[in-house]
Amino acid sequence: MGFKINSNIGSMNANLHSNLNNMGVNKSLSSLASGSAINYAAYDSSGLGIANQLSAQVSGLGRAIMNSNESIGMVQVADGALQEYGNNLDRVRVLTLQASNGTLNSDDRAIIQKEIDALMESADDIAKTTKFNGINLLDGTGGSSGNGTFVTHTGADANETQSLSIGDAQTASLLGGVIDVTTQAGASASLSTIDDAMKSIDGMRADLGAAQNQLMSNIRNISVTQVNVASAESQIRDIDFAAESANFSKMNIMSQIGSFTQAQANASTASVTNLFK
Repeated sequence: MGFKINSNIGSMNANLHSNLNNMGVNKSLSSLASGSAINYAAYDSSGLGIANQLSAQVSGLGRAIMNSNESIGMVQVADGALQEYGNNLDRVRVLTLQASNGTLNSDDRAIIQKEIDALMESADDIAKTTKFNGINLLDGTGGSSGNGTFVTHTGADANETQSLSIGDAQTASLLGGVIDVTTQAGASASLSTIDDAMKSIDGMRADLGAAQNQLMSNIRNISVTQVNVASAESQIRDIDFAAESANFSKMNIMSQIGSFTQAQANASTASVTNLFK
């Protein structure tokens, strides 16, 4: 086999492989330093795109969990207020039963009426002033549409929502006006109105309880999904330190061998050239 002086093919091949090995060393070192297998799009453009999509999904699921927790807080505020509201109605019912007794006179019923009026005013205040983050909850005006319906984003996508209608707990809505027990007949007639209002409050609280259970179930489900998606992203984006360390050692050795080979090739060419001097 002939030996060519002007074209040092051996040196060129050695230089090519040395450059490739050096690039491999730099890539491996960069990955080890950052912990990421894809520091630049050139390393794995498709993998980077998939990893970024998964990362966005993980972030979206995290926000959905926070949304659900915030909605649970809102539900608990509304439920606590309705419990106190119901306590007032319970007391109003007891007083109304008392006023319906034929042994009481008009003065007795007037005293009872004053206490009922105070309790009803307190219940109405609860309905009008109960808020969460500045939003009215029990007067029928809350929610983005102002109709008492609250919509929570419970997933990473726009169509994953949960709606909750709380309704209007103001006394004018639930009781239709003032409870009048100044007469025995009025007291007796008011009992059914109060009972209907108490059933409405119980129904509202039942809806709140069901909504809270659904939100808690959603949080558990999303949390599992978030972990799985994050794991999938990690498989693409994160490096295996043991494997990458072994790869770095391999590339480093090959780079050193390439440099040595190139030096030997250059030395051989120089030796032959010297023969002609």
